[in-house]
Amino acid sequence: MPTVPSDFFKIERTASEIKAELLPRFFEVWAATKLQQPSNPPPPIPFIDLVAGLDSGEPAPATLQLLRQVYKSTGSRLDLNQGIKTIFYDADQSALAELEKKIEQLPFYQDLVHSPVMLLEEREEMLAAQILDTGQPALTFLNPVSEGFSQQLLLQAVQAGTSDLLMLFCPKALEAAVRKAKANSLLQEIFGERLERIRGFYKQNRNAERREEYLLSCFEEIFSSKGFYTLSFRINYPDRRQTNQYLVLASMSAQIYTKVKELLGGYSDYQEDGVPLFGANLQAQQMSLFHEHYKFSIESLMKDLLQNAREYNNMALQQVYEKHSIGTHYILENYKQAYERLLRQNKVRFINPKTGQAISKPTYTSKIRYNA
Repeated sequence: MPTVPSDFFKIERTASEIKAELLPRFFEVWAATKLQQPSNPPPPIPFIDLVAGLDSGEPAPATLQLLRQVYKSTGSRLDLNQGIKTIFYDADQSALAELEKKIEQLPFYQDLVHSPVMLLEEREEMLAAQILDTGQPALTFLNPVSEGFSQQLLLQAVQAGTSDLLMLFCPKALEAAVRKAKANSLLQEIFGERLERIRGFYKQNRNAERREEYLLSCFEEIFSSKGFYTLSFRINYPDRRQTNQYLVLASMSAQIYTKVKELLGGYSDYQEDGVPLFGANLQAQQMSLFHEHYKFSIESLMKDLLQNAREYNNMALQQVYEKHSIGTHYILENYKQAYERLLRQNKVRFINPKTGQAISKPTYTSKIRYNA
């Protein structure tokens, strides 16, 4: 196994391997953030995995990893054992039953405050739907292509706006589902009028990459139009210019969005100027000799920060990052790079927030003072 995140996608990964690697890390970030926020109703907060059996064949399935995280936090300041309840479902009920056996064999199973709920029967599916109906914050992991229960909960989550969503899927499978979606299908309800827009775009454009890009844009719009912060991570095959999987986050929390962005930065490819691409194995598709073609770059960031000098003047560097970076690829280090260049151009000064004195080297808490 790779020792650092940036090596993980250097070999081809299956959806089950990706889930086993990333979901426990997402869960840890999400749960810690949620439990530090005032909540109404109070914990326990649900975590719902609708493809629980996906990675059951992996050496360390995500389900067992995150239950271990829950148990290990017992008695700590962020006690996930008290604060989180887990719910598991899979369309493959035999895989779910097998997972249930593994969970019950965990040495700490009896010490879990909230016993994991396994949605093994049709009538029990109502439980997860009722959870989303209560207005209780939740995190749901799913594949949007999976028909039936997963798409029911996806639609409900979009409409209610209470559950954060983490979605792993193959774009070719989503395209095929969109093509065959019927007028009264759940996918039609989820996409709405975007379904016809996508089909119209396909008729006018034969280029596979443009079709995929447009499909993903419309998919993200489903969530952003409802107030979700969205972040997509594209995973290409390491040996060819073709997408293997997309990982898409939709969250109502800017804080969770930012923390997940920082997490995925460790797995991402980077441009030459240090801006992440938020994807893996994308180098072959980048015009490395023509920096002006990048959608996000340090040069573009510098211009944007100057154009908005009035808004960001006297803010701490960290605050500028948190406010400006949403919807971009920029990470905290990129803001430090941009402002250091602006300092050399005599456009800004760095101010020590405690002494009020100008300093030559910024920290993330330094205030940015623009020169007139």
